Amino acid sequence: MRVDVHTHVWPERIAETVRQLTAGPMKLEMAFRNTVDGIKAHMRESGVEKSVVLGIVERADQVTRANDWLMSIQDEMLVPFGAMHPDLDDKAGEVRRLRDGGVKGIKLHPIINGFYPDDPKMYPAYEEMGDSMVVAIHSGLLPHIGPEEPAYAAPERIMNLLRQFPKLKVIALHLGGFYMLDEAERYLIGRENILIDTAWPPSLGEVASDTLAAIINRHGAHKVCFGTDYPFASQVTDADHLLALPLSDSQKEGIMGENAREFIGL
Repeated sequence: MRVDVHTHVWPERIAETVRQLTAGPMKLEMAFRNTVDGIKAHMRESGVEKSVVLGIVERADQVTRANDWLMSIQDEMLVPFGAMHPDLDDKAGEVRRLRDGGVKGIKLHPIINGFYPDDPKMYPAYEEMGDSMVVAIHSGLLPHIGPEEPAYAAPERIMNLLRQFPKLKVIALHLGGFYMLDEAERYLIGRENILIDTAWPPSLGEVASDTLAAIINRHGAHKVCFGTDYPFASQVTDADHLLALPLSDSQKEGIMGENAREFIGL
């Protein structure tokens, strides 16, 4: 089974607006259609059987309706992870609602929402999740983040979270540190209780093959999942880059889907 653990799509009515916003302030250009129809067409081309769709909101009052929509697109191809926001009043209740709706995890984006993942105000969500759901966390920076701005999603912060909740099932996205690979190596790579994904838009090919293979080998290929950040990157080209690495067939099979299937429960 081929699984992409890191994708984003939006309802048709707002898809173009979101595309323009990400290309502007965030300096992230979408290479593909950011809709349900768009990702499914791309999946058929790439051979990806399941895509984990990660929910993102800017405000707490958007969480409920965003999660309603995410649950509505759940099917054999799309696996939604719910949106969460640090200012949501009843985080534990929303986690329970997602679980009851068949959702297997949540997505946190500390940069967009301006919080640290180890902040105690997030603890009610983590406590409710226990070890039965997965939290996918943006780890590292974004292209528009300057050195003077807070590193909300620094790998060290995610490690602090894991110390507080050692049973929490965490995927640190972007190889554990987008534009912060040195910090990821220092705090996350090689740890036993965390997975990383391979998303590095606009293309995983920007990470040299020897660097990528070294990260995978040090962390352990059984704790690495294929992720692209679709629609910002291609499932086809990123998969080709991974499959060309000097790894065993069993390691590649795990990374391309089996690790995610087991960890998330697909």
